[in-house]
Amino acid sequence: MEQNIIPPVTQPVQSSEEMDLIRKLWVKRRFIISVTTIFLLLGLFIALISPVSYTASCTVVPQSGEGKSGGLSGVAAMMGVNLGSSAMTEGTLSPHIYPEIVKSAPFTLEIMQTPIVTKRSNGKEITLYEYYTNKEYQDKNILGNIKKYTFGLPFVILGSLRNSSPEETAFTTDSGTIYVLNEEEKEVYKVIQNALQVYLNPKEGYVSLSYSFPEAKPAAVITDNLYRTLEKYVATFKSEKLEDNLQFVEESFESARKDFLQAQARLAAFQDANRGLATATARSTEMRLQSEFNISFSVYSELAKQREQARIAVKENQTILTLVNPTVVPHEKSAPRRSIIILGFFMLGIITAFAWVLGIPYVEEIFSNIKGN
Repeated sequence: MEQNIIPPVTQPVQSSEEMDLIRKLWVKRRFIISVTTIFLLLGLFIALISPVSYTASCTVVPQSGEGKSGGLSGVAAMMGVNLGSSAMTEGTLSPHIYPEIVKSAPFTLEIMQTPIVTKRSNGKEITLYEYYTNKEYQDKNILGNIKKYTFGLPFVILGSLRNSSPEETAFTTDSGTIYVLNEEEKEVYKVIQNALQVYLNPKEGYVSLSYSFPEAKPAAVITDNLYRTLEKYVATFKSEKLEDNLQFVEESFESARKDFLQAQARLAAFQDANRGLATATARSTEMRLQSEFNISFSVYSELAKQREQARIAVKENQTILTLVNPTVVPHEKSAPRRSIIILGFFMLGIITAFAWVLGIPYVEEIFSNIKGN
């Protein structure tokens, strides 16, 4: 009787390389724990000494100026003038330009003059520029001082050797105003630009402005001033464009008025001189003069309407940026995120320890091979 021979089932075992890897890590477990602990303590230290920051924000919706210039564009087309699509949007700036406005030197110089009251100013109103340039108004920043006098020490030395007081902040040329920032203003400019943020959502059509500051109430005050200053800049641009548009309409109206009066005079003179004539030439000439009169009258009357609309647009006070989410004093800190910092340093410690334990033997082997050759 034949017996069924069942082959033995081999149990899966870990490869020798994996066992060697685990053995190396186990042998160096104290080193791994020590390195991870050092990084963990370093992360805890950085999380505790990192400066506190509050972020205030507001949301605005830019006003759209589309669809308000069809009449004037039509008149311009009748006159043989192409105004283009961008010229007749009542001077409204594209929201995509807002970040560039906020980055500009004149805008930032105005933000520097924002009046705020901080804890260390003892109820005294100071400007944002005074806060950033006077250490007595600021809380102690241990981490910032460490960075400044270690990694940033060369820049501190170079800054002390430079002249930090130019004769003037700005001067005017034929092409416009040129701004000159001294060293302190440059530093404050960088700090402000790093603290503020302009977020544009083209899909939803809104713009968010935010500012980070060590204290909650001043952060809200600065953010509100950001909104008001941006609105002023956009309104100024729109006002200038509306005035330019009014000037163009006025000039076009005067030209159309002269053409209309001349066409009217020619038609009247011809009718007076050719009363009672029924020749084909006379009728043809009268039809041509009548057609010229009708066209000039249409242009003249339409421009008269557009002139009144342009005058009203210049005088009326329109809302440029609609505030849909006003600034609120923040109650929760936006920085530092201590749990993330500690977790990040913990993971960095583990990775560093593992890399050291597993990488050093290969490095030593490479150097030994180089020496042997």
